[in-house]
Amino acid sequence: MLIHIARPVFVALVATLGDFIWFEYGVRHTTLHGVVHGAVLLLAVGLVLGHHTGALVRGAFGGIVAGVAGALAFYAVVGLAGYLGALIAAWVLMWMMLAAVAAWLRGDLMKPRRWAVPGVLAAVGSGITFYLVSGIWTDHPEARNYLWHLVAWTIAWAPGIFALTWKDITP
Repeated sequence: MLIHIARPVFVALVATLGDFIWFEYGVRHTTLHGVVHGAVLLLAVGLVLGHHTGALVRGAFGGIVAGVAGALAFYAVVGLAGYLGALIAAWVLMWMMLAAVAAWLRGDLMKPRRWAVPGVLAAVGSGITFYLVSGIWTDHPEARNYLWHLVAWTIAWAPGIFALTWKDITP
């Protein structure tokens, strides 16, 4: 059971480090920075998926691909869909790709139900929790609380990671 808690905490540590770098070093929001951030953050998720299946390198690769694709999808549609619409579209794409990566690592990629259902659960569950903690960037910008960022990110990532790593979530 401890591993189920450690997985989202690991991803939250990487996300919190990302927040620290963005905020404390004044990184400008550009497409390149967003793509690099997505690749690094989802490398962590890919490592979690790879650890779960005993395929760290393939998991890392799949995570990076999902991170880059999600970030590029956001930038590709933000002009048409607006910020929130692009964020939601990229979020769903990212989780569906991560679910496909998890299925690929398990040898279930050709069984869409084995990755589509967890992908939807991951996107919706983590989408809701992400929204609930989204004030971490806006509530106190003058005095960031990185311990709260770690807790908030853990809460936000947990449903998605649980959905993709819990055994037998679908028949």
